[in-house]
Amino acid sequence: MSTSYADSAQAREWDRRFDEWGHPKAPKAEDFHDYEAAALARSQALVEREAIQLAERKAAAKRISLAVEQIGDFFGMNGEKQ
Repeated sequence: MSTSYADSAQAREWDRRFDEWGHPKAPKAEDFHDYEAAALARSQALVEREAIQLAERKAAAKRISLAVEQIGDFFGMNGEKQ
């Protein structure tokens, strides 16, 4: 039964990392990916991003409204009678 080069290289690397000096080593936490924590972080980032976008839209609406009002004042279109 033959194995691919990658499989045998990965097996040798695994053996080297965990069997050096004849002492088996426990895998480190950073060797594994925590999918639940990553999903939670993504959902929190999404909520934060949506809150920022909402605040930016509100601020933009205020700026646009003030600009339109200033243009109307300049050209006398805001209904003010002189």
